[in-house]
Amino acid sequence: MTTTQMIQTTGLLALAAVLLLALAVIVLRLAALPLAGAALALDKAADLAAAPLAPPAVDHPRGGGPR
Repeated sequence: MTTTQMIQTTGLLALAAVLLLALAVIVLRLAALPLAGAALALDKAADLAAAPLAPPAVDHPRGGGPR
């Protein structure tokens, strides 16, 4: 069976649907890598923003100075 015969057997609409689905999968897979990289960068930025701050220096009333 040749390619032409397969297209005639399955129908042009079904073939177009399969090709459109394959194109959508390829585009989504190409878009996934940069989006994953951006998500990792945002996650690192959130980790930095959520890091605890150093406590402020406190003067003790006995004159010991800041800790």
